[in-house]
Amino acid sequence: WLVPGVTARMSRPRFLTAMAVSAAVCEGLEDLIAKDGVTPAYLVFEWLLVEAFARSAAREDVLRTPGIDKARSARESQIPMSATVYLKTPTVFGFHGVYRRLAVATDIVDADVRLGENGYRLLKIWEREQGLDCFVEGKSGYGLRGVIRAAVEAGLAEGYVNRSAAWKGWLFFTHNHIPSMTGKNESEFLRGLMVDERGETRGELFRLLGKQRGARGADDTDEAAIARTLIGAASRELATRLRAIFAFERFGVAIETAFDLLRYLSSQNKTKPLAARVYTSDSTVVKIAARVPELLAKAARSLALAPQKVALEFGQVESAFVAVKTANELYTALLERHALVQKEKLPEGKREWFERAADEGVLVRTLYRLDMRPELHDVWNRPYRLQALRSFRHDLEEAR
Repeated sequence: WLVPGVTARMSRPRFLTAMAVSAAVCEGLEDLIAKDGVTPAYLVFEWLLVEAFARSAAREDVLRTPGIDKARSARESQIPMSATVYLKTPTVFGFHGVYRRLAVATDIVDADVRLGENGYRLLKIWEREQGLDCFVEGKSGYGLRGVIRAAVEAGLAEGYVNRSAAWKGWLFFTHNHIPSMTGKNESEFLRGLMVDERGETRGELFRLLGKQRGARGADDTDEAAIARTLIGAASRELATRLRAIFAFERFGVAIETAFDLLRYLSSQNKTKPLAARVYTSDSTVVKIAARVPELLAKAARSLALAPQKVALEFGQVESAFVAVKTANELYTALLERHALVQKEKLPEGKREWFERAADEGVLVRTLYRLDMRPELHDVWNRPYRLQALRSFRHDLEEAR
């Protein structure tokens, strides 16, 4: 909602170009699945790229490449890249998975990872800048594009990467796809996609983050601090969204602090159940309980204009705490909400973090003990993509 199309794991915009190249190489192979029964063509292309980085790219040049650690481990073990050695859920955590949402939103590829109109335009800029004329327009089975496509086809047939150290395709990836070496014109085109007005507040935030340089708090890694430096110059729409996040986080942090205090106080009680009265007499718990009605009401008002999915999810949280006014009511609401959340986890629910005692006390399970007392704070507990957008800006500005 705040940064449409961007997820927290994004940081290197050049993977959007890699997705466009992958779509061109794999044209016509989209419906094929590898011998392993699970891997599509675009993931075989991803295996090749990430293995190339693991083979010879400088570590500082490929920082935050999804799957790079798995590829390095495979190289050290001399095991070919395949579904068994790569990421467990590559369609989510590989670079195609991480960047697909934004690539689709900007028409670089479509939902089926086929090349989009902007993807084609990006490729034409990239090939000229990289000195790879006719990579896009040349016949798919010939030239450098044919070399890479043949490796993808072999990977599909075998279910793993079977190229030797002498294969010239490795140089294609390390010379033309390094995340830290985006071309100037390529960067300019990607920047244009980021500030496109169809991206709603994404473009405005991208521009404001550029103006933020030198401002107080501009170098802070805390997204709440970053947002405070932006809100004064934000449009009405962006300011509304930022204020909604501030309101939600104040409520969310308060509830989560109360929950962590329950873990902490129970941990301090060693092997004995923590009596409810001990928890409800804690001064911070009493303070939080007294603030819940106000914080909840402000969050509800601020999220009234949020997308329906967000409003519905918040409604579930709201219903769990709407009656809380005292520490005793907070204690009951926390345990009931936690039990419900654990019960609804797939596939068959999860065990609660607390054992219940006969006198309504609780004993935190060993895995969830907390030995440092939590305190209320004004840092956001959830990522809101400002750091991802800032990282995008850094890479694109470096190229320019």
